[in-house]
Order: sequence, then C-alpha cells, then structure tokens
Amino acid sequence: MKKVLLCGHKSFVASGMTKTFDRVGITYDCFSRGENKREAYVVTGDVMDMNHNAFLDTYDTVINFIIIKDGGVEENLRYIKSLLEFCKEKKVKNLIQISSISVYPNEARYVNEESEIEKDYRNKGGYASIKVAVDHYLEEHAPGGLVVSYVRPGYIYTKNREASKAGILVTKFGLNVLLGDKQTTLPLVCRETLHKGLVKLVLADNKPKVCLFLNKNENEGKKYNFVREEWNVTPWCLPSWLLLPIAKILKTIGIFKQRHYLKVVGLFKRTWFDSSNTERALGISFKKKEIAVLGAGTYGSYTSDLLARVYPHENITLIDVGDSHLKTESEIGYISRVVNAPYEGLQKARFFGYGGASAKWGGQLLTFTENDFANPTEFMKGIVALNIKYKDRVLAKFGLENKTQEVRLEQNLFTKTGIWLSYFHRNLFIHFRIAKNKKIKLLSNSRVIKLLNEGKLITGIELIQHGQHNMLSFDQYFLTSGAFESSRLLVESGLSKQKGKMTFSDHLSQRAFKVKSGPQMGDQDFTFHVQGASLVTKRFVGEIDGYSFYSQPICNEDFPFFRDLKKLLFGHKFRAGLLMNIIKNIPSCIAFAWNMIILKKMYIYKNEFYLQIDIEAPRESGKMSLNNEKDAFGERSVDVDLTIMPKTGELFTKARACVKSYLDKNGVVYEELPFSTSAEKYEDVYHPFGMFCDFNSVEDYFQCFENMLVINTGVLPRAGGINSTCAVLPLVEEYVNNVME
Repeated sequence: MKKVLLCGHKSFVASGMTKTFDRVGITYDCFSRGENKREAYVVTGDVMDMNHNAFLDTYDTVINFIIIKDGGVEENLRYIKSLLEFCKEKKVKNLIQISSISVYPNEARYVNEESEIEKDYRNKGGYASIKVAVDHYLEEHAPGGLVVSYVRPGYIYTKNREASKAGILVTKFGLNVLLGDKQTTLPLVCRETLHKGLVKLVLADNKPKVCLFLNKNENEGKKYNFVREEWNVTPWCLPSWLLLPIAKILKTIGIFKQRHYLKVVGLFKRTWFDSSNTERALGISFKKKEIAVLGAGTYGSYTSDLLARVYPHENITLIDVGDSHLKTESEIGYISRVVNAPYEGLQKARFFGYGGASAKWGGQLLTFTENDFANPTEFMKGIVALNIKYKDRVLAKFGLENKTQEVRLEQNLFTKTGIWLSYFHRNLFIHFRIAKNKKIKLLSNSRVIKLLNEGKLITGIELIQHGQHNMLSFDQYFLTSGAFESSRLLVESGLSKQKGKMTFSDHLSQRAFKVKSGPQMGDQDFTFHVQGASLVTKRFVGEIDGYSFYSQPICNEDFPFFRDLKKLLFGHKFRAGLLMNIIKNIPSCIAFAWNMIILKKMYIYKNEFYLQIDIEAPRESGKMSLNNEKDAFGERSVDVDLTIMPKTGELFTKARACVKSYLDKNGVVYEELPFSTSAEKYEDVYHPFGMFCDFNSVEDYFQCFENMLVINTGVLPRAGGINSTCAVLPLVEEYVNNVME
C-alpha cells in the first residue's frame, strides 16, 4: 500500500486520523509548521517551502487539512502554491483537499457534488473566503498527473468536546440567541465518520472529484436542533421577516455592499445539501448513529445518560420490558426456578420498569483497588485499573466523593469505605432524569426476546411490543437487562460461550459476631458517617485461598423504636403495650436523629451491632440454564442451580478466623454467633458474577462483539469484597468515551 502525507495533523478535524489509519494498515507521515526536523512519523518545517524539506518522503496521496488561520487569502494561496510545487516535484498522484460546504453560494437552495461554488471569494467572509479562493486556485493550477479531490464536510462535531458557538449561538446576560432561525440549515458530520470516509477515499481506485461529507437528512440538519442538543438550551431566534428586508434596503441605498448583504442572507440559509453521490461512491453513510440500550434499570439508566452527554447528536433509544410502574418478576410475567439452595435474590431482588432494581434497593457505591486481589487475571487487572481511573468521575455524578484511603490491617485484611446511596439518588432512572431527556427516545412495554447476529456483528433485535413481534435494527447496542435476563437472552440467541447454559456465583452471607464494645475496633473507627443524604460506610475486606470476603457492621437491627413502629404500622392488631414501647423509646429516637442530622454520623443503639461475613462462593457453585416452561411472553423460563459446596464452609471458617483474630488482638468485646450459611439476604447481597466473563483482557471484553457491550455484574470474574454494581460503571465509561466509535 502506498504512503499518505497528512498536512495539518494537529488540527481539530485531523485529530485522531492517524489512529484510524493504524487500524486499517495505511502507512503515513504527518507534516505541520515548525523547525525542519523529523521525529518518528512527524515532519515539521516551513509550510511555504515544502519542496525543499529534506525530511519529507515520497507519497502516493496527500491530505491537506492546513489553513493559515492567522493569514488572509493571499497567505493561504502562497501555501497552496508551495503544496502544489511539492506534489509536482514528488510526483504525488492524489491530493485530497479538505474544503468546506461554505464555498457554495448562500442563496443556493439545493447543493450536491455537481453544484458550482461561489465565483467571487470576496462575497464570503473570513474562513469561507479562504476556502473559495483555494478551491479555485487548485482548479486552475493543479499540475498534470495530479488528481485533486475536494472533501466538503458539514459542521464537524466529535464526542466529549463542546462545539464552538462561533457563528451559531451568542450567549449574553443569560440569553441564548441563535444566529439564524428554526429553518436555518446546518448539516452535520461526526469527525470519526469523516475519518472513515477519508480512509475509503484514500483506498478508492477512482476518486470522486467532489465529496460531500455530511448528513443529508433535511429535517435533522438544522442549526436550531443542533443548539438544543449540544447545549441543552432553547434559543431565541432572529426574525428573518425583519432582518432580510432591512439588509436588502441597506444594500439598495449603498450602505451594505454585496458581501454584507450575503452574510445576512447566510444567517437564514435554506440550502439542502445532498450527499447521496458520495455515499454511493464510497459505500458509506453519514446519517446519525442509531444506538439502542436494552433495559432501563441501573446500568441502562447510567449508560443512556452517559451516551446522551458524549454523543448528543446521535439517536439513542432506551428499550424496557416495563414502564413507570415497578413490577416484580411474577408481576412482569417472567419465570425462574431455584433448583438447590435458597437463592431468593433471583425472584425477590429483581424488579422491572424504569430504574429496575435501583428503584427498590439503595445499594453501596464501592470500587476495586490494587488491594483487592492477590493474583488477579489480566482481565481483572484491567477492571481494577479502570476502577481507579474512573472512581471519582462516577461518584461525582451522584454529587459524592470518597477520598478515604484503604488501610492494610494484616497481610490478608484491609479496610474499604463505600457510600450507601440515599433514597433520593437510588433510582438511577429518576436521578439522571431520563424521562425528561429529549435526546433519549423511550420505548416501553417492549421485551427483547432475541439478538440477531452475523458472527460478532449484532444485526438487529426481535422484540414483543404489546403482544406483537417486531424487528428493529441499530448501529450500536448495549445489553443492560440485568445479569440473569441478559444471560438468558445471550443463551437463547446462541451467543453464550457455553451452549445452553451459563455458570455463575454470588456472595453467600453469614451473621458471625455481635460486637458489644462499639464501632471503634483497634485504631479503626467503623462508625458510618453522613454525606449529604447518603451514608459513608466502612468494612473489613480480605482474601482466603483466592476467594474474597468482606465483613461490615449491621447496625440498629435490635432498635426497638423502629421495630415496634413497623409492627404498629403494618401489623393487623393494635396493642396498647406496643404503643407504650414506642413512647418509651422516643429518647433513643431523638438521639438517633441528633446523631444523623447534627453530628453527621450513624447512631448505634446500645453501642452494639452485628458483623456479617459475605464471601465469594466458588464460581462452579452456580449454573443457569433454560427450562422449556414458557413465561407470559411465550419465552423459555430460567432454572438456577446454586449449590453451597463443602469448600464454601471451609472458606467461611477461615474468614471468620481472620476477622476473629483481629477482634481478639484489639480487645474487641463480642459474642460469636452460630455457624450458618445463607443465600437469602437479597437486599444488598444479590450481585451475581462470573457469568459472561471468560476474557483475556478488558480489550478482549470490549471486542467480544463488534457493536454491542454486555453490561451487568455477571461480566466480572470476581466480585471481591464489595457490592459490585459500581465496579462495572468504569467499564461503561471507558467503552463509551474511548472505545466506541
């Protein structure tokens, strides 16, 4: 393959182009202004004397992004003359000039690749005048043997970068004024899509003379729509009915020259730019990317909000089996059967509708650090690294921060703090205001029943909407339907690595100790503290024989005020003694409120609490498979087999001994409780892991499908000593921000 020279690779438009070339195997050099030298593939020098730069090689194609912004038309023509001399001397075959749609007349109503550009650059202003002059110069002075292709992109945007308001929006004194009206056209193109188009143009044997790189959808390409999507504001529009007649009068009486009049006309441009020929010639589409998020629970809500921020100009559809009325598994019509040990989390902790389980259970925000695993796999190392990278960003989305350092207590025991989400933040669908986000289309009461694929490419989904079977297709998918429903869907679609089933595991729980000497244990204070309306928690975390465990205080379970109040409110009989007990314990309730509201810390009744131990069960403990019994949607139900293995008991014994050793060494007064193992405490323990997780690295996980990311706790090979929901969010951040195109 022949070599390409990128002129102006540091420009906004060219940024990232080299990575695109690397992916497809195109060799290249880059050139920009600076002292004459070469560093690897980057050459710098005098742009006005390219022909005499000894560091430049021979190239088949030159792509020119350079515009001398601090120079006028004459300065830019000097550069183009230098570029043409270089192309002639080096016998370059193809020159791809990055032009602009601003070269077309402002009054044009329809433009395609064959339309003529503005004849007189003086009828344009600034940037546009330079582009017009350069294009005409290239047409007149290109040397023989050089094929010039003009790429005329629309307004270029990219993810994670706020667009410039210049020429689009004026913001002053709290007012947002659109430089145009609701019908002013502004065709768009995503920078990453533009780069793909340039690759196709470089590789094309017969290069079109003119390419329009832009979304040809006439309704979407409006300046007004762009402003609302980009800055989330509803701008005031200029009155075309007033300004156009005034401009015409001023031109007639000689106050405005032609270029002044055309600038006003340009504010109300009605041009439809048709890129059909370019799309056909290069086999590409410049339409908006269609993104589907399958499930509006914890991860679906978080992902949709992130996508709307990073990709404000793409179409995002959030699909959910439910609606605004939260339903249990049986209410929504799903069926699951527990085969062995009790695993009530599957049936009692799954909720369907907007927000999913996050609408019911608060949960804690905890992430992994380098302390969590002694011998992590490469995949787990990558997950830990992303947890460290994105922890602060994730917490900030809830208005929280956690700067508390973990403390190593013993070789296999350390402390970790987390944040228990408040009632006001726990439903992520509500917290992120998904229903009010105009960038997200919500498709309710729609159950996805199959993923359609061609190899690693997801080509569409089959879903049931109000009893009707439909097929939909998108460019990008996020599977966020919960660990078991997502796994059921992968198995049903033949996309699981294990045919017809998936292994899994979860934390198993054991109430181990009753501490009677308060939350100060050794030099560590385990008192929970208030941050806003949330609780900052603290726990022991350890690892035994390659399996993680954690132990955290369970406070106020024996608090009689709350226990009796619950009986009074929800019991079937009124008893005077119950009411007297509530009155008698009001002082304790006042103390509780004083601690929480004034002292900003958790009140602990009688200074006593339980220590619960939760441990990772071996991954081979669980298996999920499909049953031929059909649910309310006519789909196969789920069988879950979770076995409490003898090995699990051994791990609990060692974990108890580890915590007990610390308590004894530090003089903690406690009562050791009877040994029992349970999978029934589903409110804060139900975090299945080890389901869809057999990856060699994070990159392998991201590339499992060409255009779909599976998001749930089941993608974690280890749950560690944490409630693992938050540990998956950094994977979403990395994929959306840096992997997805």
